[in-house]
Amino acid sequence: MKMRSLALILTLALLSGALMPGALKAQYLSDALRLATDPLPSGARSLGMGGGLISAADGYDALEANPAALAPLAGRDFGITLFDNSHGSTSQYFDQTSSASISAFSLGSLGLAAPFVTTQGHLAVGVTYDRQREYNSTYSFNAVNPSGTLFNTQYFLQDPGIGTGSYGNRSWLLDHNLAYALALTYEVPDTGAVTLTTPYTGGFRESGTVTQSGSLDALRIGAGVDIADGVSAGATLNILFGTYDWNRDYTATRVGVAPDSTPLTSATISENLHQDQAGASMKFGLLISKLQILRFGLTVETPQIIHVTEQDVQSGTSHFSNGQSLSTDNALSLPVYQLDYDIWLPTRLGAGASLHLLGLTASASATYADMTAISFKNPSPYYTSFADVNQAAASELRAVLAWQIGAEFVVPIVGISLRAGFADEPSPYKGDPSNFDTKKISAGLGFQLGKTVQLEGSWRHSTYHTSHSIYNDLTPGGQPIIAPITDDAVSRDDIAVTLNYRW
Repeated sequence: MKMRSLALILTLALLSGALMPGALKAQYLSDALRLATDPLPSGARSLGMGGGLISAADGYDALEANPAALAPLAGRDFGITLFDNSHGSTSQYFDQTSSASISAFSLGSLGLAAPFVTTQGHLAVGVTYDRQREYNSTYSFNAVNPSGTLFNTQYFLQDPGIGTGSYGNRSWLLDHNLAYALALTYEVPDTGAVTLTTPYTGGFRESGTVTQSGSLDALRIGAGVDIADGVSAGATLNILFGTYDWNRDYTATRVGVAPDSTPLTSATISENLHQDQAGASMKFGLLISKLQILRFGLTVETPQIIHVTEQDVQSGTSHFSNGQSLSTDNALSLPVYQLDYDIWLPTRLGAGASLHLLGLTASASATYADMTAISFKNPSPYYTSFADVNQAAASELRAVLAWQIGAEFVVPIVGISLRAGFADEPSPYKGDPSNFDTKKISAGLGFQLGKTVQLEGSWRHSTYHTSHSIYNDLTPGGQPIIAPITDDAVSRDDIAVTLNYRW
């Protein structure tokens, strides 16, 4: 137990030092941006209208869009939404293209809102469960890399477990270091004080898949009230909770005949990073509707503070030309590091306007968030500095102004609602081209099944380009080593079906 604790301390020391400039710094920025982008709309109506309901929400969905829009609620509103998401990727690694896809089905939202009798004006309260963020994504890679492998990175050679100092002897390494246990390093003297290196520095076909899964969910409790004639105000408390898993399956296969001195034919490394997430924020809203046909809305959401508990573990197998195979599945038990920290996300500002005339609702809205304000704080249980990550956020990111437009038309007599929308969310990284912006087109239908029951369905298609690094680190000799996926064309399809009961 004492040996494992010391290994954990040393591992965390690496996380705050040599490894931070490469893979981990990029990982932490990605974690924060995953939380900071525009959230999923609440319910099928909002999804079908592009998510721009800051001034046009009409039920419990106002808790997410603008809590002030709860105030005019005429009756009780209950709804349940089922949500399906699919993610497709076409990525470019060296001269090869790879495709991958993944899908997930879940409960999208569950909400209840109700008005209260007042002597004048309106008051309504509500509570909802919303799937705020969907982490479901994947990409794959498959190409010959003549000049690099994961095995020649400091991260792989040193984590999990440390192969340096007095704890670098063979017995200790076999139990604590994946690279050594799979014979992917040079042999070491049994005297400690060694730095691990590897003969496997290139000439392999690298293939595999990176998959993300999980979600961030929100329990929202809020109210809206009239504060003047035609002016409403509201507030929502967002209690956030969720899990995130990142899994990389990486295989390196020898190309051609291996020299006698390097008998490795192939090796597979699986790494899983798991996060538990919990946090909170407040959203305040204002709705102005003095004119019957025009509404204006304003929102401000305080910084979301997300506490993250993170664990990482690796496993693997290796195969050699002499028929020998090694695996961590049976005898080897590697330590799992754990790190706790807080992510502070930027304040979000929103504004919107909508037109309501003869069964038509046309809405437009925009949200603003300065991504340079992202900050990592309070690492534990051991001191780890996030100074490099916070500096990278300030220097590499930019403010994002996202916008949404939508329309709804209720066909007279038949009671069918036709909906459509479009949204654009720029990339948060400075210098990214316009095709890295996320563009979303949506459409939906609503069917009045009776005086109190409505069935709604919507579809949204999103596209954007991005890039990845399978690894981005230093070699044992301190030279940069990177395996970049230069372009990944991503498409996402969201489907939401909502059953509303209003009475």
